[in-house]
Formats: sequence, C-alpha cells, structure tokens
Amino acid sequence: MISNLSHFVGERNDNEILYDTPFGYMFEYLCGCNHYLLPRGPQTLHYLQELGKVMADMGTEADELTDQNSKIPSIYTYLGQFIDHDITARTDRNSDFNSLEPVEGIKPRKAAEVVENLRNGRRPQLDLDSVFGEGPSFLPSYTAEADRIYNNTSLKLYLNESPGYIDLRRDEAQAGTTENPKVVYRARIADARNDENLVVSQMHAAFIKTFNKISDILEPTHTNEEAYCEARKLTRWAYQYIVINDYLKNVCNKGVVADVICNGPFFYNTSIPFMPLEFSVAAFRFGHAMIRPFYTLNTGNVKTIMKLLGPSMGDLINPANASLKPENVIHWSNFVTDTPVLPVNVSRKIDPFIAKGLFDLSPVGEPAPPSPLANLAQRNLLRGYLLGMPTGQAIAKAMRIDPMRHEELVDGLNDEQKCVMYDSGFSARTPLWYYILQEGKVQSGGDSLGYVGSMLVSETLVGLVKGDFNSYMNNMHHEAVSTDGITLPGATTPVKTMLDLLKYAEVPI
Repeated sequence: MISNLSHFVGERNDNEILYDTPFGYMFEYLCGCNHYLLPRGPQTLHYLQELGKVMADMGTEADELTDQNSKIPSIYTYLGQFIDHDITARTDRNSDFNSLEPVEGIKPRKAAEVVENLRNGRRPQLDLDSVFGEGPSFLPSYTAEADRIYNNTSLKLYLNESPGYIDLRRDEAQAGTTENPKVVYRARIADARNDENLVVSQMHAAFIKTFNKISDILEPTHTNEEAYCEARKLTRWAYQYIVINDYLKNVCNKGVVADVICNGPFFYNTSIPFMPLEFSVAAFRFGHAMIRPFYTLNTGNVKTIMKLLGPSMGDLINPANASLKPENVIHWSNFVTDTPVLPVNVSRKIDPFIAKGLFDLSPVGEPAPPSPLANLAQRNLLRGYLLGMPTGQAIAKAMRIDPMRHEELVDGLNDEQKCVMYDSGFSARTPLWYYILQEGKVQSGGDSLGYVGSMLVSETLVGLVKGDFNSYMNNMHHEAVSTDGITLPGATTPVKTMLDLLKYAEVPI
C-alpha cells in the first residue's frame, strides 16, 4: 500500500513501500566510460536547467496551438502513467543518495553505486498491485493493511458508483500544517499516486469496476475467495494484453513492437528481472510530452491540466459527500474512440515540449518553492545526469543504428532553444530523455516514438510480461486467453484494447 506518496514537491514516505527490487542498466558497459556520458561539472548543470526552462509548450484554451497535437488518443498518455505507477517507485524521490537539492551539489553517481543504493519500490511485473495492493486477508484472525480497500465479506474493492457516475471511495483527512490546516479527501486505493490527477483516478476506478464485475459474475459458482483469485487473474491478464497489443502499438514504432513480441527482447536481459534505468529515468518519461495543456472532460466541461491535479485537494470534490462532483466525471469518448475520427482530446506530439503548467509541481494551492523539483522538465534532465544516463548517441550506437545528426537534434526549435543546444554541446552529447523526445519528432512527426525510444520501451514492457510465469503470454493454453484478446466472464468478444475494457466495465463512455 502506497497511501501517502506523490509526485508533488515535498511529499515523501518510503516507509510504506512494500517491495525492494533491483534497478539496473540495460547498457551498463556504457556507464563506465566518460565519452558515453554527459560532461561532468557546473557548466552541464547550468545548461540542463536552461534546457528545461525553454521546453515549454505554450498552448492555452484561447490558443491551443493545434500543430502541437499528435494522432495519438489521449487515453494512452494516462495509461502510460498508470503503467509507470504499477512497475516503478522511488526514481523521482529525493533521498540522501538520489537528491537534486542543492543543484550545485549534484554529482553523477557511478553505475555500481546506483545499482547498490537505488531500489525499486515496485515489482518489475505488470501485475496490478497498484490496484490490489498486497491483497485482502482471508482469515478472521489475520489483518492486512490492504483490508481497508476491500469489503472483507465480498472481497470486492470499494468504489462509489451509480448510473452515469463513478469515483473512488474517499476518506476525509487532515493535511497541511498546524498553522495552515486543510481538509483533503484521500482515495481509498493501494497507490495514492493514482489519485494525483483526475484522468488516472478515473482510469483506476475503471479497473476496479472491471474486477468487481468479474467477481459478481463468478460468485454464483465460486466462493468469495475463489471469485477474488480468478477475477484478479483475469483483470491482470486483460491489462497485460492491452499494454502489449494496444498501448505499445499506439505509442511505439509498430514494426519494432511486432519484432519484440515475436522474437523477444534483444538488449534487455530477462533472465533476472530488473527495472532498466534507461527505461524508467529516460525513455518512459516520453509521456510527459504527451500531456495536453487542457482537456475536455465531458460536454462543456474543459479544464487546464493544473485544475486536474490533486483531485483529493482541489475543487473537483464535493465536500458535502467527500466524492467527485458529477460534472467532473470523465466521458471516455473524449479520450478514445473506435472510429477513424480522433477524439476531442488527442495527445500532444512526442517532442521536446512540455505543458507549461507542469513547470510548477508544488503542492496544490501552495507557492512554488525555489527548487528544480517543481519544474518537471528540469527534474527529468537533472535526474538523468545524477544517475549516470548514457547519452542518446551512445545508446543509438549500442543498438547499431546511426545517431541523429546535429541538425536533426535542433529541428523545429526556436532560436532560444537552438542556442541552448549548441552552447551546451548537447547537440553532440544529448541527454537521453531529450534525445528520445526529439527522435520521436524527427522520425515520426511526433505521432510515435522513434527507433531508440521504441526499442527501450517495447523491450522493457514485453520483457516484463514474457519473464512473468503468471502472465497471459505464459498461459496461452487457458480458455480465456487467445491471440485476439482476453475473454472475460459475460463478454461476447475478447477484450483487446483499453476501450474494450472501458466498455466491459460499463463506465461512462
């Protein structure tokens, strides 16, 4: 259970994290040679901050800047965030070993030190423990921390729902300081990070609804314990299938994805499961560029990204019943459709521009502290430097492909941004996260990741599923599993996309 952990500045509680699994490097041999890393020293630190400052997507409701829109439905932006919370924790937490403050004191860590000291608070498996926690207690004499998210008679997960309405179960709590107390409405879920923004919060609710529906259908012929176990397994398989066959094919190069699924990972060694830092610190943070400046939730309700952060603390909740206001329930047809027509909310392009609202991740309602942690772009760039990420060019060469040229790395940038890239030398030795974003822009027009990004993301996620004996890929003999999707109880067709799962769950579409 991760009940008090968030991405906002100043909030951290590692004591509640259950797992301690390894981080590692997919290309560890690159980390021992300075030629493959960013130059060390105050000049690099200065220019990383400068680069983070000029990466702002300036779109607003008044001027959307439609040329920044991609052809990727926005649901995949937030499915990516949901996946990240399911398999990683701690890479963005400040600690004695992993601190970004003070900036001038940041010194890149050696690869061996990182592997020894930085531990993942999640298992490297797509097993939905962010939804189920460690599971309920099955014996009256045994109490589990996760009991608070379950009805311990039916073993279903708590959820608030009615026709056309869905929200996580919430508890009123006190937060803030003694001098400045405030009331918050914390979601009763296994991972508090899934209530950090409204879209992921509503997606989390959809997974709960899927599990509860399966349990309802199984109950007449199963005990509650049997229904729980079977429903959890089927929900997990549907999720894994969606990640591999829907999510990856919408955000990565389709040829790369097909090859990795068919032939397995080439660079990611799955013999000992670990979370590659090239994935968690750089490649998988491409989703930050996909975040729109504002979203249409339902008919006539448009909100900026900052208005969607912190549902438990903001104006989205009705304090009279500690629940989401009905007008803020998401209608998913605004995020994904099953027609050739794109939804209202399409993701921003995969390119080096981040919604300007994400340059201030101070706690909701509080002023921004003088910290790079408040600027998401600076945070990502500095974290990659601290943890010794190889440059984009080094990873490309290790994959036996030609790195992008200088002119490609500044293609589409304004004069200020080009100056930072050239003055810093980053056009020759490029931070991996920036390289992956620019690669997506150059190679696919921002409508998918490029080759390096697609390989890092596809190999990691497919590798995690192939390496899990309990995954759907290793249970193809089961009657619910086929190459066309996962057949859930009561469904006439297999679930193979995120939209299929939303329809099965009967959430507001």
